[in-house]
Amino acid sequence: MNALAYTIANISTEGNLSLLSLETPIGALWVLLLATQDMGEDMRVGARGSAYFKPTQVLLIPQNPAPCTHNCFASRIARIQREAILSLVSLEGDISALVPTRSIEGFSEGDCCFWWVNPSDILLQS
Repeated sequence: MNALAYTIANISTEGNLSLLSLETPIGALWVLLLATQDMGEDMRVGARGSAYFKPTQVLLIPQNPAPCTHNCFASRIARIQREAILSLVSLEGDISALVPTRSIEGFSEGDCCFWWVNPSDILLQS
């Protein structure tokens, strides 16, 4: 499981949905939450906690995506553990991606790549 420490920078709410902007050591991370009731004291601007997402939810991108893409970060590949179907890619900053081996055929250790995670795939713990 990938984990990033965060501080809530901004919260936008509409109906039962909330979009949070989190400050993390690697940059701004956006999280989409379904809030059926008051989010409570743990979900306020300035609150701190940890954001978690699975390695299977990380998408690797070989080239720079559009500059307006949220939750997209540049990292160097620290290690690749290749298997027949899936490969575990370890990125600097303690981020892991579990991806189809065929999708990383052009990647090598030390290469710079971009990675992305969907805002709805992140869990928060305060």
